[in-house]
Amino acid sequence: MRHTTSGYSMQSLIAKEAEGQWSPSEAIDWSQRARVPFWMGRHTYIRLVSQFYHGERATQRLCQRLLREIDDPLALEFLRYQLADEERHEAVYGRYIESLGPIAPIDPELERALEGSLMWQGSPVGLIVAFHVVFEGGALHLLEKFSTRIRCPLFRQINARILPDEARHVAFGVKYIRENLPKLDAGERRELYAWVKGLWQSSARNMEQRHTLPIILSTSLSRDWMTTAWKRQDALLQSLGLGLLELEDAGQPVPV
Repeated sequence: MRHTTSGYSMQSLIAKEAEGQWSPSEAIDWSQRARVPFWMGRHTYIRLVSQFYHGERATQRLCQRLLREIDDPLALEFLRYQLADEERHEAVYGRYIESLGPIAPIDPELERALEGSLMWQGSPVGLIVAFHVVFEGGALHLLEKFSTRIRCPLFRQINARILPDEARHVAFGVKYIRENLPKLDAGERRELYAWVKGLWQSSARNMEQRHTLPIILSTSLSRDWMTTAWKRQDALLQSLGLGLLELEDAGQPVPV
């Protein structure tokens, strides 16, 4: 099934995407030296930043798939711009990391979550919920906190460019979901909620198990950040019509 999204708001987002395109060679001062936080080992820092790099690569695959599955001209135009953004982000993160050492492999749990999200065979809404809202929305929140605590001027400059791009991607996802989620029947919405929750928890467990201490130190997150983050994520899903309250109000079994 193909889905559409249209309207002036989408055109406005497309205009912002066009205006927001930037050149890594011109927008970033690469003469600056990458600096590892004094309280974090080089290997740990490289491993942590490398996960953002791998996320950008996975999101490119999402965009390529959506370009095949969505036929609305406005959504397609936005996704072409987003694909260019993700390719640019990959290149910039890659160059930054390689100035410190080899790019670290993707963490196995994160890889399973990302690969699992690409296996969704239902409505494109599911893919957009997973990537534009859950992964990109979560990365946006973490990047905002992370970049304010990392004193590396080069890293901050990079993320000052990437954050607005990611915010536009999340805005696109929210708009698309709000317009197309009501078209799904109750059973598919219930299945989608359970699937998205599982993806989020899988990736969050990976972060908690592998990166808890450096994440807490670099972002001022509390040690119960996983519970707090899920509450925030679930509230967003509910606001989009996909969450516990929406299912309970409809008299549907709630996924656990």
